[in-house]
Amino acid sequence: MSAIKAIETDIGSSLAGFSAHLWALRVPHRVFDTGEGRQVIVVGSEPDARLVREHFRRWSEGTLEATQALEALEAARPRARPGFVLVAALRGAPVTAVAVLLSVLATLLVYADDTLRWLHWLTFTDIHRAGGRILVDSAKATYGRGEYWRLITPVFLHFGALHLVFNMLWTWELGRRLEQARGPATLLAVLLLTGGGGNIAQFLTDRDAMFGGMSGVIYGLLGYSWLWSRITGDPRLRLPTGLLGFMVGWLVICMSGVVEALGFGSIANSAHAAGLGVGMALGLGAGLLYSRPESPEH
Repeated sequence: MSAIKAIETDIGSSLAGFSAHLWALRVPHRVFDTGEGRQVIVVGSEPDARLVREHFRRWSEGTLEATQALEALEAARPRARPGFVLVAALRGAPVTAVAVLLSVLATLLVYADDTLRWLHWLTFTDIHRAGGRILVDSAKATYGRGEYWRLITPVFLHFGALHLVFNMLWTWELGRRLEQARGPATLLAVLLLTGGGGNIAQFLTDRDAMFGGMSGVIYGLLGYSWLWSRITGDPRLRLPTGLLGFMVGWLVICMSGVVEALGFGSIANSAHAAGLGVGMALGLGAGLLYSRPESPEH
């Protein structure tokens, strides 16, 4: 983001409340100390700068409160009839909605396609039946044919109703928040990179083509949201207290082998760990790039 100085004020003036007001208005911004007893708010465009200046003037005069702005925004939103609430929600997060829909459809293939007529197109490497046996192509043969979509398609495969429902709830919650805060393109990039990275890590670990699930992407969304909100101060992606610790703790428990020993099935631990790592790297990189302003003029 190329930074434009919107306002400058004394360091003694608390901008925390006004910053929260700007985030409520969905105005991307950063607050900086100039090192000379002054602090500035920088934004990414001149229209945003004009909006910030006007709202700060009214904020300083006491004629504008955060609650008033939120009420105005709420009043401006079109009121959807109850029957269209779900449609409105899907329109607000199209990438998340498509990811959930593809997961449901692909999982149905896991149970309905005994002949592997369609399912074999979605696994990390090609699988097919021959003489009553299931044969698995090598990665070299599969990707030598240019079938690169397989790097991501395993994330849509789930091997049980509980597996699907649990992952879709987290995908909808975390994906929708990120998509609304950072936009569909960012969510799509995070999904592709964390999903692809997790799938590659899982295949290199087990050399087994039959794995799947959105869990690696979910860990990636957690990692991205955590570091982005920590670096930028954006409250829209701030995680509930203890959530990241719980999820990392669950990852450690799964990697210990306890879950498999209790008979809950095989866990794609490498995909989870790689997804988390890629997501954190993306959140860190995006946060640092976003936070680096041009030197504001004095």
